[in-house]
Amino acid sequence: MSETRTDTSGDLRLRMLARAMQEAAPGMPASKGQRLYQTFLQMIERGAWRPGEQLPPERDLAEALSLSLGTVQGVLRQLTTAGLLDRRQGAGTFITKAGDIGANVWHFRFRARDGQSLMPFEIRVRSVEETAEHGEWSDFLGGASHIVVDRVIDVGGEFQVHSRFYLDAARFRPLLDLPVGFLTQKNLRVLLHESYNAPTLRGVHRLNCRPLAPEHAALIGCGPGEPGIYMTALGYSFRDAPISFQHIVIPSTEYELEILG
Repeated sequence: MSETRTDTSGDLRLRMLARAMQEAAPGMPASKGQRLYQTFLQMIERGAWRPGEQLPPERDLAEALSLSLGTVQGVLRQLTTAGLLDRRQGAGTFITKAGDIGANVWHFRFRARDGQSLMPFEIRVRSVEETAEHGEWSDFLGGASHIVVDRVIDVGGEFQVHSRFYLDAARFRPLLDLPVGFLTQKNLRVLLHESYNAPTLRGVHRLNCRPLAPEHAALIGCGPGEPGIYMTALGYSFRDAPISFQHIVIPSTEYELEILG
């Protein structure tokens, strides 16, 4: 006689959510709705629900949490507006997948001469290392040391772009154990979301144009002193906390650069 197993993970997470609501830490909002919003956010941050997973039905949440259906629906709407949930008519509510956060999973891209289609690209990861050096990245990210992913991006065989992508080492040290080849063609923002529950929800970009320094010119196949674009891309995650710092060097090119949020 076979034993029937019941998946109790949903019930367990509901109990965790209810307990967290009851044991609200000092400083948690007094409003039940805001307290639920903050508690949900904390559980998503901790990976209680993974990208793509479905939340319990609204009525089940309201009953388990002893809240009105309107309060639960209002909180789910707020989380959807924040980009953390995907509410599908007739299907339910899901944790947003990395691929569903929009075209802005890339910090930047280039448009072809027609102004419509996108230039293809190929990524080559030069190295993945931990560094204790300090600079703009450490001022932004904090932490004692950082993972830096050094990449050269070939854009349509026309020109190359250099990128140094910085992350907090304490949180993302497992990246050091991944083969360099695995990261080739990987969108790092998607990888962070799917594997570490660390989505990039907002980006800020800073640019300036100046002659290329010799070390940067050599990396992208240009001559020292040629005009170039230096871009800094700052990524923010939950609670608008810094998640990534990227330094990008781009040669002077006729192709239109499109910067995304």
